[in-house]
Amino acid sequence: MTEFHVLKHIKSQMEAFTPSERAVAEYVLEYPDKVVEMTTKQLASSCGSSEAAIIRFCKRIGINSFSGLKIELAKTSWIEEPQNPEVNTLLHFEDSLETVFSKVTMNTYQAIKNTEKLFSVEELERAVEALHHADRVYLYGVGGSAVVAEDFTQKILRLNYLAFQAGDIHVQMMMAANMTKNDVLFVVSTSGQTKEILRLMTVAQEKGAKIILLTQHGKSQARKLADIVLTISEEENNIRIGTMTARIAQLVIIDALFVALCMKKGHGVFEQIVETHNIVQRMKKEED
Repeated sequence: MTEFHVLKHIKSQMEAFTPSERAVAEYVLEYPDKVVEMTTKQLASSCGSSEAAIIRFCKRIGINSFSGLKIELAKTSWIEEPQNPEVNTLLHFEDSLETVFSKVTMNTYQAIKNTEKLFSVEELERAVEALHHADRVYLYGVGGSAVVAEDFTQKILRLNYLAFQAGDIHVQMMMAANMTKNDVLFVVSTSGQTKEILRLMTVAQEKGAKIILLTQHGKSQARKLADIVLTISEEENNIRIGTMTARIAQLVIIDALFVALCMKKGHGVFEQIVETHNIVQRMKKEED
């Protein structure tokens, strides 16, 4: 079974590091076995950085301490690298269907483990509070992210939220024009750089609405506009055949958020869920 691989994780986050953190990252990637035996002072001296930068680096990759980093590095030394160097390449035309399935499964599991390391429970709590007290919830995503936004829309409708989602950005912008400080805009954007997303968030910010962003780890314009950020790991390559692992990681967070909202609403939530289920089932029977 694939485990959290700290070196692969560090490589995928290189663009998010500050210069001093990048110096730490480069040294860790080149000499992981040495780092396991070092103190923060020794590492700072070896990589030309500072002890404070080392601690920031650890937190940036979702590890709370330098000792935690060393534990993950020690684990990595026991993880066997796949004999096939192309095992991490999803699209390889000579693969058997069994290999294709194994690659997709492995990449998905890896994305979830990496996201678990980065995820902030504090931000989840803030998101739950914001949604719980919202008069209306507006949801939006583009492309693959729209699928995730639609999934969350269907979930919170079962909890009797006034939830609105439009696939057309013009319709979504009209709705944004009517937002108030009592509303929440929930945005799904893997890159955090999509122009429509940024325009929508800007309008919502002007209207005083609370903005929750679900996005990948790393710097982005959308992060600067959001009040609350739910983070997944940066798994997708610049050239990709589909937003696969990012979508799965986003759905995991959506499910966690939905369950947390159910807990916040209390025992009465079961009546709402059962009632919506019964109504839908009754319609299905009528169609038969």
